[in-house]
Parts: sequence; structure tokens; C-alpha cells
Amino acid sequence: MSLSRLALRLAAVEALCPAASLTSGLFPTLAGSRVYDSRMDAFEALAEDEQGHPVIFVYTEQSRAVPYGGGKLGSKEHFVDLVIEAGIGVASTIIVRAPDGTETPQGDILFPISDRQTEAILDVHEALIRRVFDKLAASPDGLFFKVAMDVQSIESDPLRDADKTTRLALRTIRFEVKVKAEAWPSPSLAPVALTGLERLPEPLRTVALGLPPAGAARVLCEALAPLMPDAFGLSDLATIDIFAALGRQPTTADHDVRARATTT
Repeated sequence: MSLSRLALRLAAVEALCPAASLTSGLFPTLAGSRVYDSRMDAFEALAEDEQGHPVIFVYTEQSRAVPYGGGKLGSKEHFVDLVIEAGIGVASTIIVRAPDGTETPQGDILFPISDRQTEAILDVHEALIRRVFDKLAASPDGLFFKVAMDVQSIESDPLRDADKTTRLALRTIRFEVKVKAEAWPSPSLAPVALTGLERLPEPLRTVALGLPPAGAARVLCEALAPLMPDAFGLSDLATIDIFAALGRQPTTADHDVRARATTT
């Protein structure tokens, strides 16, 4: 299921910042190209013309599989929490201290105190993000919906300072997404040496093939593909023996009916 989680995150980033938009300049959200995948390290300083502009950070967090209905066995439904941090960032600087004591300034992004105008912009920003993941508003043939089957719930929480008294210009939007389960390449009568992106399980394979060939996400998938195992091989079946004991416990030596099927 972890690779379905990766597929969902890559597809979400592509939906929020499509490759075609980098050429046309027409983006689906206020963040434009400022969409970051799992950005956990310090940021480079924003360009001067990007100060106070909306940004988006995309993460996948909790994932779970639950049985259909009240059953305990059998098929399961798979869910992933897609987390979008949507805010209005300003450039800042942090000091990184090395083990030898030397200090180096490094670019970072901070979120200012919110006000009436900022809140209104954040509301529009969030609405456009939700629209991207809405089948009724977006194209249902988009790459995101090759992974996401349905959005079960949406939660949106504001960010506050450490004292929980001052509201900052950032919201955390959590989408509970029902996703397609991992499906590994089909087995055959002999092990298959798959190559390239064919080694990836679905739905990651479909997402990878739909990503821009020269993009960082596609390059990432191509780097992961060699880590995948070959398709499992099955032994050639010679015969099948079927024993049935009518009205009592069956044994291989004592039976009422016996049938043998030979494969060709």
C-alpha cells in the first residue's frame, strides 16, 4: 500500500502544478508553480517577486486498510490521508550550526500573522485546491483519479503560534482518500524479467507513465523501478487429484469418489 501512497502524492503534485501550466502560465491554484512535494528541509529564499505569495506543500501521512462491511477477512478498502499545507509565505533566514560550531545562514519560509484580507485569500486558495480534487469540478480523466477512487472526508485546520493565541497564514487541509490497492505485475508460468517502469505495481505504474518524461517525479519513478522484484513464476502443473468422502472425513487412502485431471 505504501506505493499507492507514493502514487497518490505524485499525482496530487501533478494535479496542483501540471507540467502544461509551466509552459502556458495558467495554473489551477493561486500557488502557481510554488508546489512542493514532501518538502521537509530548509527552503531557498523566495524570489523578490514571490514575497507574500501562496505556497503549497504536499504530504501523504496515515494509511490504512479496512475490510468491506463488517467482515474480518477477504478484500479490503484502502485509505490514505493526503495532507495539503496551504499558506502565504514570506522569505526568512535560519542559522544552521555544524558540529564544528560554524554557523551558516540558510533560506527558509515563514508564515505571517493572518488578518481579514489574508484570511480571504486563504479561503480562495483552499477552495481552488479542493476544486482540483473534485471529480465534478475537475477532469475525471486526470492523473489524480487514476489513483484516487473517492474523497471520503475533508478537514481544514488553521495554524497558530506556539502560544495558540495568534493565527498564522497557513492552513492544513486533510483529505481522506480511498485509493486503489497495489497490484503487482501478473504472474506467469515462468519468471518474467520486466524492464523499466513495467516493474512498478499499479497504480504507481500508470501514474509514472503519465508524468512528464523529463520531470523530477518521472525520474524518481525510473530510479525506483530497478528496486522492484520480477514477477512471480508459477510451477507448471502436471496433475490434479481430487478426493471426496461422502458423509465422513476424507482421507487419501479411503474415498467414495476419486477424479484425476491431467493438464495439457
